[in-house]
Formats: sequence, structure tokens, C-alpha cells
Amino acid sequence: MVAFHVERKEAFRVIGFKTVLEGGTGIHSPEYSGQKTAFFKSKVENGQMAQLRRYAESPLGIAVVAAENGRCCYYAGVISSRPLPEGTGEVHFPAGEVLVLSGSGGLSRLAFDRLEDYAFGTLLKDGLAHDGAAYEYTGGPVAEILLNGNPADAEVEVWIPVRKREGR
Repeated sequence: MVAFHVERKEAFRVIGFKTVLEGGTGIHSPEYSGQKTAFFKSKVENGQMAQLRRYAESPLGIAVVAAENGRCCYYAGVISSRPLPEGTGEVHFPAGEVLVLSGSGGLSRLAFDRLEDYAFGTLLKDGLAHDGAAYEYTGGPVAEILLNGNPADAEVEVWIPVRKREGR
């Protein structure tokens, strides 16, 4: 069973290293899984994530999938309002309602994929009904958060921007 709820989040910004994801058909595609893992792992192994940590305003490990100019991009980064370090990009998350899915156990990538599959394949497919309201995906960036810092036995959340459906 996947734990989920809708909550309001204040605006925040993620700065990070960026790559373009290939072969998928939308913000969430199974083709992206291996690409995400390889990219994030490369940034950890080459020391870039450690260097980026000094800009962090949160202890959370974070990655973002965002649609940009008809392509899906993936960022390995940190939450920060500080100036962009050289070689990084940024993703702005506006204040608003967010579907928060939580999971734990196993590899972080598998946990993220499981939560996103459930969100996009079940909950949001026909409109999420929660607390007497119906919600839909806004099309905004999706955040993957590693809560415990252990990608081998992960505690994770996925944050998906949603809005109340009109006419319900």
C-alpha cells in the first residue's frame, strides 16, 4: 500500500546538474529510470553533488523531472535560493497543492519508480479523489526526495503538483 496525501507547499527552487532524458513519451516514462540512476550516480561519484551540498538550504536529497521546450529534463540537486554555481540550472516550484507519496525499503530508484507508477498509472489517471475534492496533475515539475540519505535502503517521497479539477 502506498501512503499519499495532498498538502500545500510554499514555493521553492532546486539548483542542480541537468541532463535531457531520451525515449519517453511524457513526464513519467519507464524509459527514464536507468538514465536517472546513471546520471545521479555519476554526479555523486565525480564529487559534484558533494560540492553542491554547500548551497543546500535543506538536508534532503532531491532530483527533479521537468518538461522544458518539449523535452523531459532531469536535475540532480539541492533546494537553494543562493546564486547558481557554474554548470548548474534551476527549477522553480510555485506555491500550491502537491500530491505527496511516501515509500520505504529497497533501492531508491525502484521506490521512486513504484510511487510514480502508482501516481500516474492509478491515482491521477482518472483524477485523484481526496478529502472530498478531485485533483489533476498540473504539468509542473516532479520532485523525488531521498529522506534518509541511504539509496540502498531508501525512505523516499515523490511530490507531484496538482490542482482541483474544475466542475467537480
